[in-house]
Amino acid sequence: MTKMFKSAMLAATAAASFVAVPVLAADSSGATLVVDFDQVFQNSAAGRSATSQIQAKYQPLGAQRKAAFDSAVAAYNAQIDAVKKATKPGTQPQPTPALQQAGQRVQDAQDQAEQLNQEVNQVVGYVRSQIVDHARPVAEQIRAERKASVVISKDAALASDPQNDITAALTQRLDTAFPTASIVLPQQPAGAPAAAPANPKAPAGR
Repeated sequence: MTKMFKSAMLAATAAASFVAVPVLAADSSGATLVVDFDQVFQNSAAGRSATSQIQAKYQPLGAQRKAAFDSAVAAYNAQIDAVKKATKPGTQPQPTPALQQAGQRVQDAQDQAEQLNQEVNQVVGYVRSQIVDHARPVAEQIRAERKASVVISKDAALASDPQNDITAALTQRLDTAFPTASIVLPQQPAGAPAAAPANPKAPAGR
């Protein structure tokens, strides 16, 4: 489940890695500060809290879904063997009701596993949006203190001075301001369209 969480997090951030980030107008004398959001997601207290919560909630469910799928596949293969044994030489194997039912159980088990994976992806996206939302005022505070012009995601910069990387400072302050993220998805009003995922690479600037 740790791998599932990390994979979902990376997949969620990769799509935004090369999105054009708007640079806010500012005094050209001010520095541009950068934040490595991948590190914030992985190392912040909120990110680690979410990982632990996701593991506790979804790892048992994941094991159950995998066991159900493996069992369904084994039953399906057993039915295939039974059909082959019952087929006379020189004739084509004919699907039996039992084989069709076994195949449906495999499909159902696969659908349930995919639904669980989709839910984990949604939860990861929600955690990510919470971290970004709480990181914005922290980044603005650091930007003002250092009299910088803007704060951007590290992925949006082709090159940057390591001295302008505020990831560690932002993470430390974020841990105090937002130590725990929720993994409970907000309820959507009936008939309302699903909310678009938040951009994890959005800059927190002036």
